[in-house]
Amino acid sequence: MLLVGCAPGDADTTDPAWEDGAPVPAEASVDDDVGPRPGVDAALPPDDGPVALPDAPPALDAGAAALLDAVTPAPIDASTMMAVDVAPAPVDAGPSAPVLPELRCRVQSTTYDAAMQELDVGPSSSARLRFTLPGIPAGVTAAALRYTSFDADHPGEEGVITLNGQRFQMLANTAWDNVTVPEHRVDVSGAVVAGDNVVAFGPGPLPRSFFRVGRVALEFTARVERCPDAATPMPTPVDAGTPAGPVVERTIGYRAATYTQRGNWVFRCDANYAYTARGDHAAEDCTGGYDPDGTLRGTATFTFTNVTAATYDVLIGSRHSSNRNDMRALFTVNGEGLRIDQRTGDGALAIVTDLWGRRALSGTVRVVLDATRNSGSDSVSFVTLRPVR
Repeated sequence: MLLVGCAPGDADTTDPAWEDGAPVPAEASVDDDVGPRPGVDAALPPDDGPVALPDAPPALDAGAAALLDAVTPAPIDASTMMAVDVAPAPVDAGPSAPVLPELRCRVQSTTYDAAMQELDVGPSSSARLRFTLPGIPAGVTAAALRYTSFDADHPGEEGVITLNGQRFQMLANTAWDNVTVPEHRVDVSGAVVAGDNVVAFGPGPLPRSFFRVGRVALEFTARVERCPDAATPMPTPVDAGTPAGPVVERTIGYRAATYTQRGNWVFRCDANYAYTARGDHAAEDCTGGYDPDGTLRGTATFTFTNVTAATYDVLIGSRHSSNRNDMRALFTVNGEGLRIDQRTGDGALAIVTDLWGRRALSGTVRVVLDATRNSGSDSVSFVTLRPVR
């Protein structure tokens, strides 16, 4: 910028950098209506008239009148800058949708009341037992498959359940050889889709898979106004909680057990045990209930209720003798089976205590002597749950 100093009486001069518009005072904004300013906004004379200039300011110091270099602004340290979150303007989404209640429903397969289907194939077979679960609604939050099986006696190897591409192991137990077991429960949450669902039972890795399946159903919870037409509403279960109280040793004797095929059991009251038989042992039976059918078969069930949660040793009392079951006596605890050899000992008329195993138990505990699959004699005197201190 070139600064030119003028004195009164100088000849008319024209500043080539001067714009036609009047200058705006520094204190005014672009929106201010500042109005006319005396001496500055005065009306201009006609073009052909003399121009009267205002008094010039005092002479400037030569140094100040020199050309000024543009000053480069100091750089801003980005590290000192702060990000400011600007909350978006709220959007009115309207009233929220009502939350539907969570109902418990049960849907039976379309062949629920038909005879059980049978599978008898090798591991590479494509054969499947298929069951259709119709009309499953959207919004399922949890689901359990229910079914009945026959001869599912190979744990981890019996067979595979497939539901919408997801695979589940069939439930099995060594105690279920040639036994029909109802109302199995397999958690299939996350595998259920809306609409019809087809569940398939296929072979396991054994050289031969043999089993039967029937009465397939699906129990589920869903957020729906009501259970679908094909479903049956189910009551909401009441959680009774874990039994509380002291952890104590509990014993049930053979006289308090529940028996099947009671006529095959001899109750030796004089020696405090029961055993399966098929010969002439009526004189040894103290109840008059011995009436054998020749099979040596039956079960004795010992049911403990309201067991306080703890770890227990499961003890089996019985009479050992050389003529006991060569396959060993099969005892199951809540469905888990282990065999005990009752052929050991000197054969004296005395009770031997065997440790079946150590398990964490609570609630209802069922211990079963299963003598339904052998041709030898089994015996039992008592079952004890002994807490592990």
